Formats: sequence, C-alpha cells, structure tokens
Amino acid sequence: MSVIPLVILNNDIGFSGSAYILLSVKRIVYYHAYQYIDVELTGDYETDRELIFGRGGFIKDSPLVKAVMIICGYENVRYYITENEIYYGKPVSIYNGENGRYMFIEVLSALMARITNYFQAIQGLWNEDPDTIKQDIAYIIEEMIYNLAKQQYNVIFHIYLYDSPPSYEVLVEIGEKQ
Repeated sequence: MSVIPLVILNNDIGFSGSAYILLSVKRIVYYHAYQYIDVELTGDYETDRELIFGRGGFIKDSPLVKAVMIICGYENVRYYITENEIYYGKPVSIYNGENGRYMFIEVLSALMARITNYFQAIQGLWNEDPDTIKQDIAYIIEEMIYNLAKQQYNVIFHIYLYDSPPSYEVLVEIGEKQ
C-alpha cells in the first residue's frame, strides 16, 4: 500500500490515495509575483545582475529579493509590495535564531547569480545550458531553503524561468504545521 502525503492549507480537510494521511497547516504568508526581463544584457555579470534585479536601493523592487526577504523574516517587505503582486500574511524566518539575516545574503546571492547566468545563457552570453542552470537553482532551493528550514514550517518556494518572453515568476508559501 502506497502512502501519499497530502498538505492541506488553511485547516481544511482532504484525503489522497489509498492511505489517508492528514496534515493540517495554518498558512502564515503567501507571495506570488512575475517580472519581465526586457533588457539587452551585456555579458558582464555585475552589469547584467543590475539590469535584471535593479541597483542599490531599487533592488528591493525585484520579486526575488522580496521572496527571500519573506522567508528570512524581514517585516518591512510589506512596504515594497506593488499592486501587481499577490501578498498576504506576515513574513517569518524559517531559519533558527538570528540565522535569517545571514541566510538572506547567502540565499539571495546564490539565486541572483544563477538567475543572471540563466538570462545570459538564453541570450547567448553565457556558455552553459539553461536547463543545467535551472537544475542548479532547484538544488540551491532544496539545500538552502527546504533542508535548513525549521521543522515546524511547511515551506513552498518556487522560481519559474521563462525563455519567451524572458521573465521569471516567484511563489512563496509558508505554513505552520499544526
């Protein structure tokens, strides 16, 4: 007999497969955003990263930055949300203690580097297969987000990369296990 876990958000009840496992999760925060990358990249990593994610104080306009701020517990993220983004709840650090501030830098740096490389690759400016870069991003999310998150949280963190039109989409959902 196979066991298929089923995650239910907002304290709803549901069943899956031949064995019934019920997990109750209270949704704490939800964030979803989409960003077009409608710029001609140069091939220089720093310049291209700034073209994709913004410069200086404007970097907080990037959906990726806001998503990482949310999982690291930055409550001020609510001031940067635009009307084109879906956001409700309260940011919570999925990491133990003060590690959220440290992990913000680590996770954001790793994801920004590989997403920049992905858009460079689809424009022919980076000599690497875009699918390999997508696998690296999935690995970063697995190792730095899912594996290090507190056990009390059910974390969903997805980044979807699109070739045409060049864009990316971010989805974050954090629930507290009941």
